[in-house]
Amino acid sequence: MTYDLLTRAWLPVRTGEARQTIGLRELFERAHELADIEASPPPGASGLWRVLTVIAARVTGLDDMTLSPDQWGERQAEILEDGEFDQREVEKYFTRHADRFDLFDVRRPWLQDPRLREQCKSSSGVNKLVVSRPAGNNQVWFNHVTALDPRPIPADEAVFHLLTQLYYGPSGQCTPRVVAGTSGGNSKAGPLRRTISFHPLGRNVFESLVAGIPPAYRYDTGGTDLAPWEADELPDPLGVPPRPSGLGGVLTGRFQHAVLLERSADGESVVDAWITWAWRDRELPAEDPYLVYQQNKDGAFYARQADASRALWRDFDALLLEDSGDDHRRRPAVLAAVEDMRGTLLPVLRARAFGFDQDGQTRDKEWTVGVTPALLALANETRVAQAISDMRQAAERVHQHLRWALRDAWVAINDPSNGDGKPQRKDVAEGPWPAQGASRYWRGAEQIFWRRVRERSFDSATNDFLGLALDVYDEVTDNAGSLPRAKRAVELKRGLIFKARTPIGKASRTSKAKERV
Repeated sequence: MTYDLLTRAWLPVRTGEARQTIGLRELFERAHELADIEASPPPGASGLWRVLTVIAARVTGLDDMTLSPDQWGERQAEILEDGEFDQREVEKYFTRHADRFDLFDVRRPWLQDPRLREQCKSSSGVNKLVVSRPAGNNQVWFNHVTALDPRPIPADEAVFHLLTQLYYGPSGQCTPRVVAGTSGGNSKAGPLRRTISFHPLGRNVFESLVAGIPPAYRYDTGGTDLAPWEADELPDPLGVPPRPSGLGGVLTGRFQHAVLLERSADGESVVDAWITWAWRDRELPAEDPYLVYQQNKDGAFYARQADASRALWRDFDALLLEDSGDDHRRRPAVLAAVEDMRGTLLPVLRARAFGFDQDGQTRDKEWTVGVTPALLALANETRVAQAISDMRQAAERVHQHLRWALRDAWVAINDPSNGDGKPQRKDVAEGPWPAQGASRYWRGAEQIFWRRVRERSFDSATNDFLGLALDVYDEVTDNAGSLPRAKRAVELKRGLIFKARTPIGKASRTSKAKERV
């Protein structure tokens, strides 16, 4: 019994208002007709777009690492002008790898390792495959399935959970695996764990895929440029992981988990799974072209982590500039490349974000997805892009002062030693006001931000955020009570908000200069 991903209907797509499921081959044949892929959950969609990007690069020749930047850009422009994938190249590629896209193949199941059935004494369970289900001691999400009731999942859904495990799987304890006498029961984290990635989004799937292909010449490290389904042999788990090179190596060659799915008798569902370590040796690093990288205090760059409480617009300037904010955020390499699409796709291009808020090991908090307006062309207007970044930083600065004001007001009211000449205690909790203020403030700040971006109005933006913060402060502290102690605290701490007019670093430098004088 097979489940051929090339022909089976497993990919949910949308054409206008119509929705349907199609196979991988049809996706590339009709990519120019399809508005979007509606994959879920978002972490699985993030992995899917990387897989599809490798295939798109293969059938267009944009995986050629020998092309110069100019040659690569010209090639991409020609493909976009064609408006669709070359059907002969699509057919040639899938014919070459026709036996590598079977989800349940005995010898080479897609993106899986069939050796796990013999190398693991026990399976991990189907609940372990689905991150929203309870399994062992992990966090329980809103799900009616229990650890004692491991319900099968349809094969088309299992594909996305497979991708989620490979890209976002946890580090730490896993199902033990024994290879040639070497036993291990722990694994490293997936290459995208805890991150938020940004993908170009065009008017149809064809444009999204072509615009989402990063320049191949940036990833020539001398290693192997192969996707797992393109390799002739399964990897040696005890060997050295291959150096990520080319689009195949960088986007699909850095998995730290080995997975195997067990099909049902009719081949339509997954009833069990093995999830364990893929390598014992250290992994070789590579920068992912869809991630924002920022600088730590030591000057090293690391991938920006996902934060479910952080709205997408607060990272918008990091999609336009190579150096934004105090942490010197660098935009994703793929978005830096689309800058050259002037007059063609760039004016209508948006960015879609897939984030998974997790810790480094087993705790999965929340996944997010969001789409920016079609404003990526602002990257070509340096002054405007910098003004947007300055405005975003002003919004962050005002919120920081609002949080301090709400925290200090709450502490002043609830500190029994406050007001009798004793120092303010440090062990009084900050209370609920900062969180309440943040929720209200960021909703309003987003409206101010996008309105000013659309109007190209950046002067005195700080005043708008200050006005919003003062309104939020009054709203949150309205229930403080009528006692003189409470009223005094609320009024005194309101002044902290006004200090946001001056950037924190600048205020500190000014203060030190005055001290020297």
